Amino acid sequence: MTAALVLVSAAVLALCLVVRPLSAWLVFAGVLGVLVSVGLLVAVAVSWVSGRTEARLRQRIERLEATVHDTRAKASRHEWAQEQALERIELTSREAATAASQTAWAAWRGIAAEDEVRPAGVAPRVLFVTSNGGGMGHIARCAAVLRHADRALDGRMLTLSTAASTVAAAGYDVTYFPSHTTAGVSHDRWRRQFTRRLLDEIAAYRPESIVFDGTWVYPSLTDVADLVGLPLVWLRRGLWREGTDLTQVKSWRDHVTSVIVPGDIAETRETAPEVFRDATWVDPVSLAPASLMPREKALASLGLDPERQYALVQLSGGNGDGSATAAAVQAVRDAGDIVPVVVRSPLLSSAVAHDAATIDGRFPLVDLAGAWEFTVTGAGYNSVHENLHTGTPGVYLPSAVTLRDDQERRARAVAGAGLGITADAVDGIAGAVAELIAGRHIDEVRTAIRDNPSAQGAASAAEAIVIPAIKRMAAH
Repeated sequence: MTAALVLVSAAVLALCLVVRPLSAWLVFAGVLGVLVSVGLLVAVAVSWVSGRTEARLRQRIERLEATVHDTRAKASRHEWAQEQALERIELTSREAATAASQTAWAAWRGIAAEDEVRPAGVAPRVLFVTSNGGGMGHIARCAAVLRHADRALDGRMLTLSTAASTVAAAGYDVTYFPSHTTAGVSHDRWRRQFTRRLLDEIAAYRPESIVFDGTWVYPSLTDVADLVGLPLVWLRRGLWREGTDLTQVKSWRDHVTSVIVPGDIAETRETAPEVFRDATWVDPVSLAPASLMPREKALASLGLDPERQYALVQLSGGNGDGSATAAAVQAVRDAGDIVPVVVRSPLLSSAVAHDAATIDGRFPLVDLAGAWEFTVTGAGYNSVHENLHTGTPGVYLPSAVTLRDDQERRARAVAGAGLGITADAVDGIAGAVAELIAGRHIDEVRTAIRDNPSAQGAASAAEAIVIPAIKRMAAH
């Protein structure tokens, strides 16, 4: 059609050249025809070029889509293969773990069947496992349960605390395993090593149950307890700071068999968070002995002059042996004729020298509580309740750096009940010590503690611990 229009336009122009006189209409028609023809030619050319470009672009898109499809297919095949490999690895790991646990458990059953028959009424074996906190709270609490168990159980401790040797020197059956931080290995590697160590302990010791004292139950404990069929009891200190992650507490049945909560001067079942109430609560637990060593005997064992009076300064577990200890020593010296006694903490590799009598860390130091007129300590669980169980007045400096233990609230509760004095900060120690000494407030605090006795809950904790162990022994 375009070609015909061009021919017609050319014929009209030619006719204009031969026809006389010249016709304006013919000229207009010829020019118009040429313009239309050129426009049509341009349109056709543009259309052809556009179509060709579009075709090439479509081909590129199709090739790109094919590449993407192929890549996705290859990736899917790779992911599938990877998933299969991971499943095989997990299966192999589970089989290996199961085989190891079965081997350990078979060894336990074989030894038990070969060399002994556990008669009815024999004390069940309990493996106590503790984490590594800022002080000695976890390992001391387990030792307290063992001390006051009155043969209700036979216990061994596997601890991550670097104070293990100090506790072992006191006659406790303790073995040490370095924490993840101390070992300097990855979490995955540490977990594998810890799992193997737990299996070794179970094979060697053959416990009827496991007790864990710490703020977070390690997955290795749950896995091993499930594999070998042992009850796992969580001995969980309360009075956690607000904002602490309670995920594991809310789902404790997914991790442990039961939970035991030692009581606290600053918390009861009724005042604790609701998720804590569905547990076994006992009175406060401490290493305090049933009866105190006489003052003269305690001082003699420490090599101290019985003609002098002494105050124990023990600030660790978040307070350290630095400025707080120096301030406490100076405060005791300034407030009266009382000699400050500083304990070198077993948790510290070195100790700072202070103008005070110095003794090596002893365990349990609470046995010598009769030597002190009062103590200057942190407001940790053990420090506070050991004083309350022994009737010892105290000045408490709560630590603000403990991750979960709300020492500020515990210190306020003690002070509010008239059972001690609180120093809000290091620069408040001098005033608190002076307040305790002046006006014979030491006697007033001692009397208040005696009139409001705190029951010892360690024996009750031991009874609660052995219940699942005895059930398991009866089942076997």
